[in-house]
Amino acid sequence: MQTNTIQTAKLVDANGLLEALFDETSRPSLRWLRQMQAQRKIPYVKIGHLVRFNVEEVQNALNETCTVRTRKH
Repeated sequence: MQTNTIQTAKLVDANGLLEALFDETSRPSLRWLRQMQAQRKIPYVKIGHLVRFNVEEVQNALNETCTVRTRKH
């Protein structure tokens, strides 16, 4: 018997996302988050007029787009 597992992720609002990803002393502004959203550098879900974020997906996207990797000589 095969069972289908549905992976559910908790969606959070913009403030919840910033709280989940950054500590208070290094937290960027809400404006920065909205710019990242507008540039499509982070994934988001729109439900009507509400915008929500999956914390894990955003973390992965930030690791890909915002991490500076050094060149190997």
